[in-house]
Amino acid sequence: MKTAISDTDILSAFGKIGRIDLLRHLFTKIHVAPSVLGELMKAGQMELTWIVPVREAVEPLPLGEGQIKEVESLVITYPQLGSGEIESFVLAKAHHLICLTNDRQAKRVCQALEVPCLDLEEILRALKIREILPAKVLEEVIDQIEEKDHTRIKAKKQILRD
Repeated sequence: MKTAISDTDILSAFGKIGRIDLLRHLFTKIHVAPSVLGELMKAGQMELTWIVPVREAVEPLPLGEGQIKEVESLVITYPQLGSGEIESFVLAKAHHLICLTNDRQAKRVCQALEVPCLDLEEILRALKIREILPAKVLEEVIDQIEEKDHTRIKAKKQILRD
């Protein structure tokens, strides 16, 4: 298993359904960039209950001085992305991590920067392929994510069929 760095979207999808443990089954460690940690802290101040187990499951990863400069450069190059995604890319590249994001633009930038990444559908597919969840339970998880995170899993049928 590999170590990953996650953006807020992926963490909230699993956190809102109380299944952050599923990410822990796929990855030995889940890191977060400083900006993502800040977003989680803000959500915690809003007393969102799903934050507590998410916060306990992740490990903050600081940016080094050279990485801060790289982030500043990428913010200019990719203004459409948030600082959490960009910091995650830089840290993923520096520490050989898999980047977890559900943002299409962020995924394209990951690919351009040659940073391995997985989106929500790929994570769900991995849960099935690695036999972490049987198909029926995975279907329930997908339904819960769609409902609680207001997300549509376009490849739902394909994931469950594979």
